[in-house]
Amino acid sequence: MAVLSLKRQAGWGMRRALALGCALGMAVPLHAGAAEAPVSLCFEDTMVYPWITGEARGLAFLELGLVEKELNLKFEYQRLPWRRCLLEVQLGRMHAAIAASYNKERAVWGSYPTLADGSLNRELRMHTDSFHVYRRVDSPVRWQQQRFENLGSQPVGVQLGYSVGKNIEELGYPIKSARSSDDLARMLTHGVLQVAVLQNFEAMRLLNASPSLRKLMVEEGAPVKVADQYLVFNTAFFEAKPALVKSIWAALEKARKSKTYLDEEALRLTHESRPR
Repeated sequence: MAVLSLKRQAGWGMRRALALGCALGMAVPLHAGAAEAPVSLCFEDTMVYPWITGEARGLAFLELGLVEKELNLKFEYQRLPWRRCLLEVQLGRMHAAIAASYNKERAVWGSYPTLADGSLNRELRMHTDSFHVYRRVDSPVRWQQQRFENLGSQPVGVQLGYSVGKNIEELGYPIKSARSSDDLARMLTHGVLQVAVLQNFEAMRLLNASPSLRKLMVEEGAPVKVADQYLVFNTAFFEAKPALVKSIWAALEKARKSKTYLDEEALRLTHESRPR
């Protein structure tokens, strides 16, 4: 009984100390006491240069590593096909998906950083990328003023699960999905597709890696869209731990603006934007 009494007194003492610290405006660490359980994050299993370049490699992981140090927490990563990754977050089996752009379907089950008026808080994004139309050099298809010309009933190639596919469908065009940008390039090369939509820097990587592609495919017109990419959380997880999630989003902004990150980003983007 004496031991139980001492434990109770110790518990009350801890709670009083925390309460007193808050009352005095002292900063109580987010993960004081027992360590916060690891936050599980999934990412797509194909190359998306320079953000995701392999198993937990790329600028996205440099950014997330800086967040881990800033907040003294641990991320656990799982590499999955992109549509499966989003499904795992939707079902709550993963806490968040790395580098997901916004669309209404994802917002049904996912939480993005927002401002007081409910609009997206762009300052808390991971990065920004753009999506461009690439066509076969010998194709009559053109992309002008957000519309295709001479496409007929041919499908537009997109990566499986990418939100830009939904954008293309909303414009009234059929799509044909492929697992990776490399697959889309092969489909263009073999004439399976006349046109495909690729992310900007990833397309540059493909063209630099295979110079012969420059004779077969060419960028066409203005971007289909420019998209901010976020760390999107399962809404139930966000509602259970709003302080933790908001601290991660805030730390992402700090990491993205850090000299460490900016220097590496400049190096990688300059490298791939230079034709070889």
